[in-house]
Amino acid sequence: MKVCWILLCGLLPSTVLASESSRDGLAMLEKMAAASHTTNYSGTFVFNHGGQSETSRIAHFVNPAGGVLERLETLDGPAREVIRTNDQVTCYLPGNKTVLIDPRGSRQFPVRLEQIKDLAQHYRVVKESTDRVAGVECQWVALLPKDNLRYARRFCADVKTGLPLRARTLNEKNEVLEAFSFSTLEIGGSFRRELVRSKYAAISTKQNWRIDRTAMTAADSGDSGWVAQNQPAGFTKLMELRRSMPGKSGTMSHIVYSDGLAAISVFIEPGSKADRKPALRHQGAVHIYTRPVAGYTVTVLGETPAETVMQLARSLEPRTATAAQR
Repeated sequence: MKVCWILLCGLLPSTVLASESSRDGLAMLEKMAAASHTTNYSGTFVFNHGGQSETSRIAHFVNPAGGVLERLETLDGPAREVIRTNDQVTCYLPGNKTVLIDPRGSRQFPVRLEQIKDLAQHYRVVKESTDRVAGVECQWVALLPKDNLRYARRFCADVKTGLPLRARTLNEKNEVLEAFSFSTLEIGGSFRRELVRSKYAAISTKQNWRIDRTAMTAADSGDSGWVAQNQPAGFTKLMELRRSMPGKSGTMSHIVYSDGLAAISVFIEPGSKADRKPALRHQGAVHIYTRPVAGYTVTVLGETPAETVMQLARSLEPRTATAAQR
């Protein structure tokens, strides 16, 4: 009886702690998902991917009504400035004097609030140790995949606001594919117009920069005419529309899937060479797979292992072809 009691006492704490760790981890994910809608911040961060490093400055402000104003500027490499006003994103590229405008640029970083509960089906959520980033105390949360269709992710979020301060994407060998970290950071404070004012807006108007509104001419149709017969488990469709193609007539289909953490974009463009073969390439954590299908070129890119984008690309078919098979 005494032996049973010792064993029981030895087993209970680890089981309870594992359950508590998962609940606490999910609670922190909810806090992280809400942070971009509730927290003002500004600072400098470094993004490492594919053997390259890029430093950027960001200022992000929200108002009680839910509006968002944000400015991001790269500090090394080719100059680039991104201005976000609610869902509209304007990107200034001074190198080639171009302005890109996208009215559908809203994002939720790093997790989608409405899909957090579903994440536990495909990731093991673990609350880990605390740390400090840019002088701010943060809590590490790990999302460890239960299959080979997604990468492991680790986030260190501000314990007070939930703002992600450092993030890592790791492959099955625990190698870091991408890393993000603030180097300087100021959280809170009132709105400061000068921090989100574009430095190129007036210049682009005076010098008649080329304005690319391709994204704005996208049709509102929610049906691309294509279906996925065997999409990767856990990935659901978030968006489906048609976009015009720069310098070309006609439109291409654009579909976005997500498991709440990783995103996969599908582009289907009419026209394909008869002898074109499928091709796979990658940059950092992003894999890109292209293949010809029924006279179209299907390109699938996602922040996932190669098997995931290849599975989705191979399962996509025109709805007419699917109906004919039935």
